[in-house]
Amino acid sequence: CAGEPSLCYIYEGDGICEPFEKETSIIDCGLYTPKGYLDQWATQAYSSHSHEDKKCPASLVTGEPHSMICTSYHPESPEHPPLTGWFPCVTNGNRPQDKRSEQTEGSLEREDEVWLKVCFSRPGMASAIFIFLVSDGPVLREHQRPTVTVHLTDVSGNNHSLGTHELSCQQNPLVINVTHHLNVLSHQTTSVLLNFSSPLVGISAVALRTSSHISPPNLDTCSPEHEGQNHQGQSCVHRPCGEQGSCAPLLLDHTEMVNCTSGGPGHMKCAITCQRGFALQGSSGKYLRPVQKEILLTCSSGHWDRTVSCMPLDCGVPDPSLVNYATFSCSEGTEFQKRCSISCVPPAKLQGLNPWLTCLEDGLWSLPEAYCKLECDAPPVIPNASVLLSPCPQHSHDVGSVCRYECKPGYYAVPSADSKVRSNFLKIQCLEGGIWEQGSCVPVVCEPPSPVFEGMYECTNGFELNSQCMLNCNQESGRRPILCTKEGLWTEEFKLCENLQGECPPPTSELNFVEYKCEQGYGIGAVCSPTCVIPPSDPVILPENITADTLEHWMVPVKVQSIVCTGRRQWHPDPVLVHCIQSCEPFQADGWCDTINNRAYCHYDGGDCCSSTLSSKKVIPFAADCDLDECTCRDPKAEEN
Repeated sequence: CAGEPSLCYIYEGDGICEPFEKETSIIDCGLYTPKGYLDQWATQAYSSHSHEDKKCPASLVTGEPHSMICTSYHPESPEHPPLTGWFPCVTNGNRPQDKRSEQTEGSLEREDEVWLKVCFSRPGMASAIFIFLVSDGPVLREHQRPTVTVHLTDVSGNNHSLGTHELSCQQNPLVINVTHHLNVLSHQTTSVLLNFSSPLVGISAVALRTSSHISPPNLDTCSPEHEGQNHQGQSCVHRPCGEQGSCAPLLLDHTEMVNCTSGGPGHMKCAITCQRGFALQGSSGKYLRPVQKEILLTCSSGHWDRTVSCMPLDCGVPDPSLVNYATFSCSEGTEFQKRCSISCVPPAKLQGLNPWLTCLEDGLWSLPEAYCKLECDAPPVIPNASVLLSPCPQHSHDVGSVCRYECKPGYYAVPSADSKVRSNFLKIQCLEGGIWEQGSCVPVVCEPPSPVFEGMYECTNGFELNSQCMLNCNQESGRRPILCTKEGLWTEEFKLCENLQGECPPPTSELNFVEYKCEQGYGIGAVCSPTCVIPPSDPVILPENITADTLEHWMVPVKVQSIVCTGRRQWHPDPVLVHCIQSCEPFQADGWCDTINNRAYCHYDGGDCCSSTLSSKKVIPFAADCDLDECTCRDPKAEEN
């Protein structure tokens, strides 16, 4: 963590080369070259089936890698973004069988196999090979990963095996340590041949590390001009005898200083410093990692160890993680010394006096001197409640702040999900999104009396606070009223009138196609369970003059679980009002419009009958045909209506 307020971040892969990861992070810092070694990228490349080179040019592996991203899919996969790198000219995972040609005896570049040959401009004693992957290919068989067989080719055209290695994005780049192969150490490596077990792998670059302590032998000894050639005539050509290259001084634009010293014909060193506001780029067109403006280049046998240029410094658009809850406006551009302004995304508010970032010489944006703080505005006015703490109505409350309210008499705070205790006090908190927690005060209401008392009492104000209910018992006219208190409780229990006897008449059998099961008999307080004669149907209460046939789709009848014999010796609810309607099918929100469910009682089939409530936007009727408007969008809450 760094800075105040402290900034915690994941440094691997963030595009910033920090000092402690200079030697370990290839993704952020590029390939680190230890002292005493020289790293060079491939300058030429040839591949199997080069007659299709326009489709998959091997030149894509020359120079530095275009991307450090490695995936496990093929570039022809339509559902994935395109990949930048070389893939063999083979499709569908089949090895090519066409255009076989006669093979040179002992040749390693078999035409029926997938191979790639890369050449390096400066032969040397190899110490390591780096193979950068863009894809390790989809796994075709369980637990079997693709492999590559590696051979080094020396200046005499002889091949030296480095064995077979597994390819995986988990180990990218693949590093092959040549020092373990003693048979190779005494030879000057000029090219590398890669034979792949799978045609689905992709390569972005190949690098050769040589020791700079061991000077190359005198190349005046003649070697055949067909050196390194294969049967297709593709070769890694070196200068014929007597044409030892000379080093031309470097002429680069936008340099502040170019200081070259010659160590004799064919040997030169140049220290290059770019002008202020410019930085070094490699042959791939990307800035060197870390961003730098000074470099020492070495020329040997007429070849410079790398190609660089001084290009205008550009910090790019600031990363969103630089300032949380902010957007950046870079109207001036993102080049050196240009500025971007910080704007906070509501409801976050800017803290600090300087809302600007400046592009610095190291290619990074200046550290922000402002940040965006999530705050809540003044808390909402809650009806039927008063604020307890005076600072609460003010603006700007930090996340986590709490405001307390007291509900007015006759109201109580809606309890939270984990608490069922009623309270007059309400607490709301400023949440992380910069909004206040929901809260409200609702009227105190007492529980309705049991259905057995239906029709036996009268109340002054329903079941709300201070409402007085009187039980109508003729023989007990002096009975006291029952009061609903502020705790939501009745002052006394509702009791049946004394000496109350008798029973309710048995419910009419099959009235409205409903049958009743009365295991407790028909006495006062007895309960009967209704069932429909014709399944699958539900017993529901319908208003007077409404039947199952005249029920509209927008009506939501209440399902009846039971009827009770009240103290007045009448059934509640009245069996005359209980009807049977068709039950809902259990296939709601399945993408098919079921006409049976296309009504409010069945939640309009979970939205399956309206295009606006379907992800596919296409209504598919489940029934073979639809009478009247059964398949139309009926839901009054849908956009169509």
